[in-house]
Amino acid sequence: MSAPSEAVERRLYNALWWAKVQSAGPLEVSPDTPAVAGLTRAASPDGSSVWLVPTMPSGGGHAVLDELGTPPVAVEQPNETARVLAICVACCWTDRSGPAWPGSTGTLAQIRSVYAGMRGRAEQSSDLTLIIGSLRRLHATHWLLWNEKAGEVRLGPRVITWTPTDQSTLRDLCRHLPEPPPPVLTTRPTAAPTPEAPLPAAPPTPATPPATDTSSQPTDAASPTTDTDPAPAETDLADTSRTEVSDD
Repeated sequence: MSAPSEAVERRLYNALWWAKVQSAGPLEVSPDTPAVAGLTRAASPDGSSVWLVPTMPSGGGHAVLDELGTPPVAVEQPNETARVLAICVACCWTDRSGPAWPGSTGTLAQIRSVYAGMRGRAEQSSDLTLIIGSLRRLHATHWLLWNEKAGEVRLGPRVITWTPTDQSTLRDLCRHLPEPPPPVLTTRPTAAPTPEAPLPAAPPTPATPPATDTSSQPTDAASPTTDTDPAPAETDLADTSRTEVSDD
């Protein structure tokens, strides 16, 4: 039996990835994963991974999106969910002269502030419940990447499929929303390590002079020695003087 041709292997490869996307939605894979026909690649901000997102066929409607497993918006609370998505776009798409992906990081405090301003009233206790529920639904459908523990949000990989017309509409929408306050992030970039000062060089070790062999050198006669004769004692001289006096 002959081996399958390259074209057949390619179709099998694409079919396998499409089956994964239809069952699990957009997939985060390694950057060296080969391209798949019909799936858009969205690189993560740090370049460590790539998202594979189904490309919306030209003229495709809700039925096509449902078949791909990527509905346009969550069915539960669609109005609130769409409202929160618009607020997150305003908070995370700070450079609107460029594409929406990957955007920047927004915070829950920003979302709550814009939500209250958009409703035209002070924040109520039920607002937070609605916001958190919408963020979870948008995270599950990959419209947003919601870090609930840190209270931070980013735009999800599905925004890569927005057309220039979609982005133009969203820019106009963001101009009509209240301006979000500056974000206060809990995750700080890691500071570059400070290079350590070099240690001072050790002083050079003085060379040790070679030992001299004194056994072959002549002894200096003028140098004092330990075997010297003792000087005559004064008692002996006194005795001699007394002896001479007595003889006289």
